[in-house]
Amino acid sequence: MSPPRKMQPKMKCYVCENDECDKPKVCENAILCFKSAVREHDGTTRISRGCVLQREHVPLYCNKHLASGASNDNIQIGAGSFHTICCQEEFCNSGPFPELRGPPPSDLNKIGLHARLVLYMLPLFVFFTIIFATLYLVRKKKRDVSTLPRRDKKLVETGCEQQMLVFATGASPNGHAQGANSTNEIRATAAGDSTLKEYLEGQSLTSGSGSGLPLLVQRTLSKQVALVECLSASGNSIIGSGSFGREIWRGVWHGENVAVKIFCSRDEAKWARETEVYSQLLPSRHDNILGYIGSDMTSRASCTQLWVVTHYHSSGSLYHHLLHLVKAMNHEQMFNICLSIANGLLYLHTEIHGTQGKPAMAHRNLKSKNIIVKNNGACAIADLSCCATQDKLTERFDTRLSSRRYMSPELLDQTYDHECLEGFRRADIYSLGLIFWEVCTRCSSNGVASDYSAPFAEWLTNDKQEPTYEEMVKLVVTDQRRPHIPNRWHTDPSLSGMAHMIRECWHQKAAARLPILRIKKTLVKLATSDPDVDLPID
Repeated sequence: MSPPRKMQPKMKCYVCENDECDKPKVCENAILCFKSAVREHDGTTRISRGCVLQREHVPLYCNKHLASGASNDNIQIGAGSFHTICCQEEFCNSGPFPELRGPPPSDLNKIGLHARLVLYMLPLFVFFTIIFATLYLVRKKKRDVSTLPRRDKKLVETGCEQQMLVFATGASPNGHAQGANSTNEIRATAAGDSTLKEYLEGQSLTSGSGSGLPLLVQRTLSKQVALVECLSASGNSIIGSGSFGREIWRGVWHGENVAVKIFCSRDEAKWARETEVYSQLLPSRHDNILGYIGSDMTSRASCTQLWVVTHYHSSGSLYHHLLHLVKAMNHEQMFNICLSIANGLLYLHTEIHGTQGKPAMAHRNLKSKNIIVKNNGACAIADLSCCATQDKLTERFDTRLSSRRYMSPELLDQTYDHECLEGFRRADIYSLGLIFWEVCTRCSSNGVASDYSAPFAEWLTNDKQEPTYEEMVKLVVTDQRRPHIPNRWHTDPSLSGMAHMIRECWHQKAAARLPILRIKKTLVKLATSDPDVDLPID
């Protein structure tokens, strides 16, 4: 029997910011106190005291070795810097604020003559270096593109490769040179000092109760992330499909890989919705929901961008995983994927009461491209920008925002009740049935497995593209077709049980579909009855 977990001691801390620090407020039940100083690129210095109420927020304020109370180094971010001191005693964040190393911009006149000459000449040197590098890369790109077949040129000229070239070399899309931090990495610059803070406060996404990210992190997150690789054009989609103009990038944050989904300004409502959903899920994180790090507003190439930063998983989406499998899955791998997806959807669909609770939610855009495969073979549900709770169903759902291939009959023919959350949860079950079918077709039975095929591919003229609305209405609503269940499944007890459950998931009538809890129990029963499966069942 394992020893009881030691309780984290609670304490009181001072809470204030800038001018408020003359008369600070008091935060109770904290597990850690901090005080910080931040210098912006224009030389402005901000100070603050605060507290951390939840253990998972500690790394966002302090490095891992800081949990004992030591202070971190004075870290440079772009042209500014910040210094945070963390401690674990009552009111230990009183006293003087941390010192910031290096002279502020206003003290440059104190630097020696030679250093000033270097500072004056360095921008000119960097400017001419960027000009020559840009000309060289543009000429090289034109030469490389000219050797490609005509059918490939458009992909190279319009994909993420062009944006990597443009921003890594410091050139704007119209050809004018701009500053860049590195020829291999892209660092964002802040769109405004308190833009995100004001937006979040206006949207009531941070209550000060620990349900949202610390404001210090919100102001500086985009400055700390280096964008390295664009993923949305490569097919290895890490968080969602990269559709509707969104870009998916692999970035580096404090030495660790992260996934960055970038919305353009016209998709502000979807970015705000995903940020709000993640803030509701933060108090009770789940292994089968993609891990959330934070959101930020930033500017790149004179355009405002909206970021959602999450955990990065190198295996990519379930769609990419199934498509590129070297050999067929066995039963244990198949059940590992299906059970983890069911667990994630059960968590979303279920209302949890209490201080660590969450409202019941419907995903509304469930598909294999929005499910991420982790290193252990289990999955996590991603792309929560279409998620809905009962109190958010005031407007009719725009079905153009979700994938038509996975859309249920009642969504396609517009017969659903847009004010009822349960209707959307049943639509999720329909999509889940199609995803289970995709997974099971790649599972071996008696040494035989099928190649990957997207749902309804056998009836669509161009399966490489998203089907039209009219095509799916005819297939699903009028003809009531569903993907074919292979005959070989019927001789395999596990796949035969999966086939029976899948048919109940994608039933034409929404009320006849299985609830997610029943689906999980069925999966557990099938997995435990299979002698070839040895999974930890929770």
